[in-house]
Amino acid sequence: MEKTAVTSVSFTTEKSLPNDQQSKVIKVIAYVRISTEKQQSNTSIDDQIKRIQKYCDENGFLLVAIYVEEASAKSIEGRPEFIKMYNQFIDDDEINFLVVFKIDRAFRNFLDSIFFWKKLGEESKHFISIADNINTTNPDSKTSYYINAYMAEKDRDNILFRTSNGMKAKAEKGFFNGGIVFGYESVSKNLRIVPSEAEVIELIFNKYAHDNWGYKKIASELNIQGIKTKKGNDWSINGIKTILQNRIYIGEIKWDNEYRKGIHQPIISDELWNKAQSLMKRKSYSSEKIHPGTYPLSGLIKCPQCGSPMVQGNSSQKYKYYQCNKNKNSGKSVCSSNLVPKDYAEKYVFKHILTFFNKCDLATILYQITISNLNSVLISLEEETKLLTKSLNSFDKKISELYKLVDNEKMSMDTFALLTNDIEQDKFKTNKRITEIEKRIATKDNMNLFENIEFAVTNFEIFYDIISDSEKKRLFHSLIQEVRVTLGSSTKDRKIKEIIYKFDCDDVNEALSA
Repeated sequence: MEKTAVTSVSFTTEKSLPNDQQSKVIKVIAYVRISTEKQQSNTSIDDQIKRIQKYCDENGFLLVAIYVEEASAKSIEGRPEFIKMYNQFIDDDEINFLVVFKIDRAFRNFLDSIFFWKKLGEESKHFISIADNINTTNPDSKTSYYINAYMAEKDRDNILFRTSNGMKAKAEKGFFNGGIVFGYESVSKNLRIVPSEAEVIELIFNKYAHDNWGYKKIASELNIQGIKTKKGNDWSINGIKTILQNRIYIGEIKWDNEYRKGIHQPIISDELWNKAQSLMKRKSYSSEKIHPGTYPLSGLIKCPQCGSPMVQGNSSQKYKYYQCNKNKNSGKSVCSSNLVPKDYAEKYVFKHILTFFNKCDLATILYQITISNLNSVLISLEEETKLLTKSLNSFDKKISELYKLVDNEKMSMDTFALLTNDIEQDKFKTNKRITEIEKRIATKDNMNLFENIEFAVTNFEIFYDIISDSEKKRLFHSLIQEVRVTLGSSTKDRKIKEIIYKFDCDDVNEALSA
């Protein structure tokens, strides 16, 4: 057989055979995958390919494609090459076999293997696992197939369990288990101080604990100095707060929500840490500021300077503004505040919406869209119910097939109990989902729907006054894509210049009448 060369996705080979022999050749495809979970006893991609090629040569198979999977996932849904392979395998009538080196290369989820076995029967195709000595042309292969597939899932679970235990054991000895931490770098899985970053950590703690600087002032100072985070971003309020709450800087590490002494060198002293935490605790118990009202246009208004969303400004009870989010979190070195008066912005947008409503036959549009969405949702729910009900029958059939293996003394009751456990769990979840869907379908009630929509649109000002603050925000966000303002040299000069809606009345009417 010709040598097969790997490409980035898959590769194909053909044998030079006389035309009269082409129809007699058994064509197969192969699937190979490296396990990222295993560090020992792992068979490489190249080795899997060589063994599969040798097997095909020895048995007279024509290997027409090999799918190489770089990713690793518990189920087949997370493996794009497996899905491509499966589609070709099922759709191509000329391909008779799928060959893998070991069954755990194909399946790490037992239910996936049961589904695949069923498809093999439906499509009159076969599966070969070389290392497991499984060939489904053999009538007695079913037991070996199920047991090896089940053990592949258990093996994966055991690996993850051992990995978790190993990480726990490392943490108990004070080792860091990974991640990016400003102030340190990981060298041979040990934390080593980065002097330039450690100076920044000390500055943050000293400015907060000794100089009584707030999160924003510290972030702004770092941004003015051109200092970036570990990922190259500007500093923000949350970034500074995270630093001040991270016990790694006093030589501790965190595992499973518990802290213990680490083996790495601390950056700050316990004394400085305690002073910062004490101050943070006092501030958290200070009297809450009087909330200056809700800001329903938060995120919709865009900063005229940097284009980022504008949010609730540091307003007083008397003066309320929308403020550039970057400025609020990272300081003036990143962007100016570009304040927009709250009262002006919301009144302007509200009047504009009223004009927009008057232009449209909004009640009819909303009713038709609502009915269309309801019907679409209900149809999909009804289809889902049918599929789920059908799958319930398949669960029972799978268990029945396993019973037969026990009756024929091809499987022990202990093995049977293990194999049926996952099936019963999925059956329970499926029944629960069917009950939930049936309740949703039963609650459908379109009575007075148009009248309610028409009243809300006609009396929109009354409607707006009685709805909650969160509903007002949802309303604005459901209609508007963004609100643009002029840059202006002062707050008084800054005006709304454009409101962009998520839909156009003419387009919607045309679409609904089509």
